[in-house]
Amino acid sequence: MSQLMRPIDRQIDEPITTIIIPAYNEEKGLAVVLNRIVSIIDKTYEVIVVDDGSNDKTSEVASQFPCRVIKHKINRGKGEALKTGIRYSKGEDIIWIDADNTYPVELIPQMAEALESYDMVIGSRFYGRDNIPLFNRLGNWIFRNMIKTIYGFGAFDPCSGLYGAKKHYLEKMHLSSRRFAIEPEISIKGSRMKLSILDIPVSYHPRIGGSKLSTIKVGFEDLKTIISHILWYPSKENGY
Repeated sequence: MSQLMRPIDRQIDEPITTIIIPAYNEEKGLAVVLNRIVSIIDKTYEVIVVDDGSNDKTSEVASQFPCRVIKHKINRGKGEALKTGIRYSKGEDIIWIDADNTYPVELIPQMAEALESYDMVIGSRFYGRDNIPLFNRLGNWIFRNMIKTIYGFGAFDPCSGLYGAKKHYLEKMHLSSRRFAIEPEISIKGSRMKLSILDIPVSYHPRIGGSKLSTIKVGFEDLKTIISHILWYPSKENGY
């Protein structure tokens, strides 16, 4: 069966999968990503671009494609943008991807199909790691091993920018990270909730446009997230 089409045994009134693209000043990369996405999806998907207070033409670019555009008045951080997208999503399954064209868009249909059997799917950066700055690679190695050791996280790359998960699990996580620690938080809570996770190796490509990351600041946020959630456990009152 083609990866582009999933079996449908009911009338589609709402999308099955929501693709969320958090974007902050990503007018160049976003155009490429959206163009690639719309060429591979069908009516079972919706696309939401969350413009996180950009001062370039990010919203204008997004409005040229068949997607919903939600705009933050000010820059609030990737985590806040993702949470906004989740809140307004209509799909039962959520896939999010960075707007800078570093991740393989073509993997999205495979991830959507995998979410029929798994609770979470992660596109782990096994290849193309030379496109990640050396200092960032070192930080990722440290945080990856901390999350694996402390929380038992099974996938290779908890800091990946290409994730998929069931919406109801994301809602039950009560996500708190405002910026780039959002994926580590999701990986930690997904492990605590004992979610089934599929790890898919991907190639990481050079980004389009300049990076907005402050490596030291992001590293501190990731470390704080890893340590602060040691005592976090799922609540039986919430059904998980």
